[in-house]
Order: sequence, then structure tokens, then C-alpha cells
Amino acid sequence: MIITAQKNPKTQDLAADLQKRQLQYWLDNKKAPAKVFKLLELNKAGGNLVDNPQVSAWLSYVADFETKFPKQSEKAIPMLTRRFGDEAVSKALLKAKQTPGTASIADKLHGEQIQRWLDTATSPKDVFKFLTLNKAGEQLLENPQFATWLTYVDDFNTKNPPISRISIIASSYGDEALSKLLREAKQVPRTTNIANKLDGELIQHWTDTKTLPKTMFKLLELNRAGDKLLENSQFATWLTYVDDFYSRNPRNPRVSIMTSYYGDEALTRLLIKAMQTPSEANIATKLHEEQLQSWIYSRKLPGDVYKLLSLDKAGEKLFDHPQFMKWVKYVEDLNKVHPDKKTTLMSVLAKQYDSEGLVKLLQSAKNNPSWAKLVQQLETEQKWMAKGTPNDYFKQLKLDKVGKDVLRSTQLKTWLNYVKEYNAANPKYQATLIGTLAANYGEMKLVKMLDEAMKVKDTASAAKKLQSELFQRWIQLNWTPEYIFAKVLRLDQDGNKLFRNPLVTTWGKYLIAFNRDNYGKETTIWRMLAATGIDPDDLRPVADKAPEQFFAMMGLTDKGHNLLISPEFAKWIHYLDDFYDELRNSRKTMMTTLRNHYDDKSLVNMITSASKISKTKEIAKSVEFELFKTWHDVSYKTTDEIFTILNLDRAGSSLFTGPWLDTWIRYMI
Repeated sequence: MIITAQKNPKTQDLAADLQKRQLQYWLDNKKAPAKVFKLLELNKAGGNLVDNPQVSAWLSYVADFETKFPKQSEKAIPMLTRRFGDEAVSKALLKAKQTPGTASIADKLHGEQIQRWLDTATSPKDVFKFLTLNKAGEQLLENPQFATWLTYVDDFNTKNPPISRISIIASSYGDEALSKLLREAKQVPRTTNIANKLDGELIQHWTDTKTLPKTMFKLLELNRAGDKLLENSQFATWLTYVDDFYSRNPRNPRVSIMTSYYGDEALTRLLIKAMQTPSEANIATKLHEEQLQSWIYSRKLPGDVYKLLSLDKAGEKLFDHPQFMKWVKYVEDLNKVHPDKKTTLMSVLAKQYDSEGLVKLLQSAKNNPSWAKLVQQLETEQKWMAKGTPNDYFKQLKLDKVGKDVLRSTQLKTWLNYVKEYNAANPKYQATLIGTLAANYGEMKLVKMLDEAMKVKDTASAAKKLQSELFQRWIQLNWTPEYIFAKVLRLDQDGNKLFRNPLVTTWGKYLIAFNRDNYGKETTIWRMLAATGIDPDDLRPVADKAPEQFFAMMGLTDKGHNLLISPEFAKWIHYLDDFYDELRNSRKTMMTTLRNHYDDKSLVNMITSASKISKTKEIAKSVEFELFKTWHDVSYKTTDEIFTILNLDRAGSSLFTGPWLDTWIRYMI
């Protein structure tokens, strides 16, 4: 009746007075809080405790009961939680803490609730929600419950496997909103310290979750910084993050990320301007150098870079422009990295100035001794422009159309003489036959052309030399065997037909050349194949061809009787072991391949010779063991048959002078 009267404005005051008297009566009669809970019909209340006026009345009663009968007090939190759940109780207590009459007991009960959560190992993520911190918005760090939650997380982590507090906040607010919230909180004195700590944790969280630097650039709103980018306090944080993220990657992409938001032109203008400001000069200079390197990697045309550096607006003052020598160096570096597509300085300048303008430009530069060498270079280039580059001349002679017969072409000698003269006059733009062939035919076609040329007597020697130069070119370009396998020769597409492709022999030769030039970074056949994604099962049908292919690719077919003392022979055995380590059931012995090239008597001769050299003594023993095993297990040869195979039955007086008798005796033993 009282509860009903409280809902009517006309009887509210009377009902309140009656309830006060009633509660006092219950207190005087030691009525337990649990019974009062039911009498106030809280057990029938819905889930919304926050707006229920009986909650305040009951909390006041609980406080009075504990004061008057401390030994008979009951725990209110478990009772409330069982009926309404953690979240509803927490919200009700938080509201009660704002009411003077219930603040004290609500604060006490809330403390008990938090302790209960700790005792039951309630997740900090759930507690974050129970404290309504997920709805605190921009005022999160100023919310008094936030400090309570931080303490809870610390206490929780001392008793349980640690949980990252920043990951919980980020999951509720999102990375972008949280980052903005912390940036703003840093500007408020009372939240500066905690904001700085959490910002550091957020950066670490992004590191742990491998957030891409490009994503982080946007999260920090650096994409909106405009010309003030380098002044932004978050920019230094981002640079540190990128360096850490790519600490194991030699190609640090921070400039490419900045470019994706600003574009080449705007970023270049921004960096050049920042280089003139003392406080930003160091980092701007470093980033500009990285920008130039990224352009080299992406093969940005010298003409485009010329314009990006605003050199097209320099006019007659080109040589005095602070970016001019950077451009000159860019062209030189680009030519070193991409020697097959060299660009001369003059070829770019000729598009920017007419003939008269070029003459004036060079003439004025001659007055400065420091420009003398560069002017001389430009004048030489200007002279040769009329004749054309070696690549132009190569096409004029139609050598780019000859194909596999290019090494037999009578025009090739004419071109080589031209190149010799050109290189002497242009030391910075050295042209090579292998580079020009690659530029005109492409790597794949060139490999096939050289393979064909090595089969022709007239061109075999030249082709072999060019193949060696091609391998050196690949090594200088940092093209790994994996790259050649997949991107150049496309062998990754062959599957179980791999060893039927003749290009695998060329690739194997490159693998050997690469290992020879990269001591300490060697790779193996199997590791290489695995890196390109080839499934071992795909190779089982052709595993029997591997020994023969490896034998050919390592040039062992031409070794003759020097086979066993050749360094490549030991490598061949090693590669076979490595390859068949993954294909144990498909293993073939080396002897199968050796007997395809040598008869048994020749093998015995080679074994004997190799046994006399300390470096190859063990290899000789291994080969002899395989030979004996083949005679016994594969060919089922008797000692009499081996005696005949080794021609010992016709040796006559030389029976005891040759090596074959000793071999036959060891076989019998």
C-alpha cells in the first residue's frame, strides 16, 4: 500500500513518512535485511534497479541494521547479484553514491562488490562494462570509476594470468577513437600522466597485434596534419613505431606510407620546406633521402624526379638550385641499380631546354670551377646523343630481332666496337652486352637463347661466358635463387614436371654461383624448392630424374676422369642428400647417374685417383661403397663376373700393376 502511495503525487509525502516509520519499526524488531528486501517487493522488481525508489530505502535500512546489529548483518551484494546480476547492481550502486542519504552505504557495498568480483576472478573486461566505462566517452579518464577499474586490473593481474588493460579499452572504443581520446587527455593537466602511460601501452598494443604502420599513420590522424606533419608530436612516435616494426626489414616503408596519404608532389614540397627549419631539418633530410631511395627502388623516371624537385622552374639558375646535385646523384644511383635501363643527364635536360637554352646553361656553369667536371660530362653526353645510346644502336642494327642467332650475327661485332668507344667516352654509363640483351629480350628468353647457343660449336664459348655474366648480373641485383626460380624462370608452375624442364639446369647453375658469392648465406636445393611453395608430394613422380638433372646443372658431365676430385662433385652429393631428405621413399643412389656416364672400370680408376688425395679420400670411399653395393644388390654380380668386367682375365703381366685387382679383392672381402 505504501509503495503504491509513493507513486501518487498527492500521497507521496505521507507515504514517505509512513515508510520511514515502518522501516524503523522493522529495525527495532531486528527484521533481517533479506526479509525487508522481500517486504519492499524488490524480489519482484524488474531488471531496472537504478530508477527503483525502494532500492534507496533498502540500502538505508541495511546501513542502519549493520550499525545497530553488527554481529547479525548480512551480505547484501550476493543477495542483489543473485536477483539482478552484476551489471544492474553496479549501476544502482553508482547512482546511489550520488545521493547524500545513501552515498556512504552505496560506496561501502560497491567496494564489497568489487572485492567479490576479484574473489571470483571476474574478467576486467566485464568489470569495465559493469562500471559503465564503455559509455563514458571522451570523459573516460576523468570518470572516478576509471581509477577504480585500473586498480582492479592491477589486483586481478597479481592473482591471475595478466590481462592488458589497453586491449580492453581499445576493444570497447576502437583504436581510432581511443587514440584521439588519449591525445586530448594529454592536454588536460589532471589526466596528462595517465594519458601518457596509456598512450605508450596503446603503441605497444599495436606492436603486439602487428598493426600496420600505414594504419597507425591514420589512427594518429597524421594524414590530416598537412604542412604541419613534422611538427606534430605524434609524428616522432610514428617514426619510432615504424623503425621498430620493420627492424628486421631492410626496406623501411615509412616514406611510401606517407606518400600514400600525401602524394609524391605534396610530400616532397613538405620535406624540402622542413629542411630549411632548424628544428625539423635532421629528420626531414633523412626522410628525403629515404624518399629518393624509394624512387630508385620503384624506378621513378629521372624526368619525373626532376619535376618533383621543382628543377623545371630553375631556369638559368639550375646549377645553383639546392636540389640539383641531389638529382644528379639520383640519376647515377638509378643507373647503378638498373644498369640495363640507363638514363643520361643530358637526355632529361634536352627536354627541359631548347638548344640555345642548353648552350647558355652550360656556358654560365663553366665560369664556376667546381662545375667543370659535370659540364664536361654533359657536353660529352650531348655529343653522343646525336649518335644514340648503345641500346638505340642495338635496335638500329636490328639485333633485337635476331633472337637465338644474335651471337652469330655479323652486326654484333659492329655494335661491340661502338660500345667500346661509347664506354670510353662515357665512364658513368657503361653499357654491356648482357645488360643490353636482357633489356631487349627479357630474362627468360635470354636464358633460353644462351642455352641454345651453348649447344652450337661456334657460339658455345661466348654463350657460356655470357651466362656467367648473366648470373653475376642477377647477383648484383640481389636476385635470390628463389626469385629466379619463381619470377624469372617461372619454374614454380611446373609441379611434378619440374625436372623435365631444361631451364631447371640453368637455375641449378645459378644456385651454385649464388652460393659461391654468398658465403655464409648459402641455400640448398630443398630449402629453395620449399620456399617457392612446391609440395614434396608433387616431386615424387619425378624424383628419379633429380640425380641426373643435378649432375648436369653442376657441369659434372664434362669433368671426365677428374670427376671425383672436382669440388662440384662433393656439392652434388650434398644436394642429393638434401633433396631426398624430404623424399626418403623415392631415394636414388648416386651410382645410377655415374654409371650412365662412366663404365665400371673408369669408375675404379677415378676412385683410385681420388683415394690418393686427402681432400677427396672420404668421397672416394663413399663412391666405392656405392659401387660395391650396386654390384651386389642391384646387378647381382659374382666375384667372377666382376673379375671379367674389370678385364682382369686379360690383364696378363699387368695384373698386379693396375688398381683393379685391389678393388676386386676389397669387393670379395
